[in-house]
Amino acid sequence: MEESSTTSPPPPATKSWADQADDEDANPSSSSAAETEPPSIDELNIDVNKKSPSKMLDDPDDSNIQAVTSGDTPYTSAATFEELSLSPELLKGLYVEMKFEKPSKIQAVSLPMILNPPHRDLIAQAHNGSGKTTCFVLGMLSRVDPTQQSTQALCICPTRELAIQNVEVLRKMGKYTGISSECSIPMDKRDSIPISKRPPIMAQVVIGTPGTIKNLMTYKKLGVTRLKILVFDEADQMLAECFTFCITVLLFLLVFSYAF
Repeated sequence: MEESSTTSPPPPATKSWADQADDEDANPSSSSAAETEPPSIDELNIDVNKKSPSKMLDDPDDSNIQAVTSGDTPYTSAATFEELSLSPELLKGLYVEMKFEKPSKIQAVSLPMILNPPHRDLIAQAHNGSGKTTCFVLGMLSRVDPTQQSTQALCICPTRELAIQNVEVLRKMGKYTGISSECSIPMDKRDSIPISKRPPIMAQVVIGTPGTIKNLMTYKKLGVTRLKILVFDEADQMLAECFTFCITVLLFLLVFSYAF
C-alpha cells in the first residue's frame, strides 16, 4: 500500500510584539506621470461625524487603555488633533503621510499629558495596533527645537527591528518638520562600523537599543545634556528580559551627564 505524499504548509509569518506600522494599500490606484502637490494645511479639515473607509485604528470597547502620570494636574482628552496645538507641519504629516483622521482612544487620553506642560513621567499601556507609537513619536517631534542641532529626544527599544520601524514612522510623520533623526543601529548591517570609529551623533531625535545607546554614551559619541524627552518603547519587555542591568547603567549615565 503506497503512502500518499503530503507537503507541509509554509510556516506562518510572524510579527514582533511591537506596534506595526501601517501597511501600504494592497491595490494602489493608478497615478498619472505628473506628481500632484500635497494639499495645504487649510485644506485638511476632517468631518469627525462622517464615516470613511480610509485607514483608522480599531478601538474595541474592551481594549485595555491605561495612562498614568505623576502629579495631580488635570488633563482633558482630545477629540481632534487640532485640539493638541500641534504645529502645521506635524498636522500635515498626520493627515497627508499617516492618513489619520482623528486620535485613537489611547492617543486621545495620553497625548494631552505628553504634549502639555507640566511635562511629567507617564506610563501608557494599550493593546497592539492601538496607536501607542504615534503617541510617543508625536511627543518627541513636538518637544524638539528645530533650530537647535543637538540630541533632544531619545527612544530606547528592545530590538533592532523595532528601532528601525520606529525611525521609519518618525521620519514619515515628521516629513515636513525638518527635524533630523538617526537610528543608532545601522539600518543596513553592511554599514556597521565600530562605535569607537563612528562620528558623534548630532541628530535631534535618536532611536536605538539599550546596549548600543549605552556604548555610544560611554564612548562620548552621544551627548544627552540637552535631552528633553526620554521614551522606553515596550518597557515591560525590557524589564522582563535581560536588559535590567543595561537600563540601570544607561539611566546612571543620563543622570551623570546632567550632573556634570
